[in-house]
Amino acid sequence: MLLVAGLLAVAAAVALWWPRASTEVRRTTATVVEPASCGAADAYDRVELTVGDRKHTAKLDGCGHQRDEVVEVVVPTDTDGELTVQAAASTPVGMPFEVRLTTLLMCLSGLAGGLYAYLLTRRSQPTSSAGAA
Repeated sequence: MLLVAGLLAVAAAVALWWPRASTEVRRTTATVVEPASCGAADAYDRVELTVGDRKHTAKLDGCGHQRDEVVEVVVPTDTDGELTVQAAASTPVGMPFEVRLTTLLMCLSGLAGGLYAYLLTRRSQPTSSAGAA
């Protein structure tokens, strides 16, 4: 029983700490051609960027940049139609360390609670040698 619980805890730790498969993210630089005021409901700056050998005009998921400001952006894989790009600084790269650590500690606390409950139930059971006397 304890071996199974220990192996499950190790498996959970390995699953949390194993490097994730890297998703290919295309980053490029874009130049702001039409800034938008952040007070508007549809506050998207317009940027110009080059993907491959083609120039695109796209909406930047953000506002408040200056005209001709260069921003690093993440480009979606499908570049057909109207593009909406995100600033590279605001794009998550993977699962944050804090989330991984929190999940690992929660798994370990569940394992410790299960072990404690097992020990309490085992302690309250009568032993077979006490009845033989």
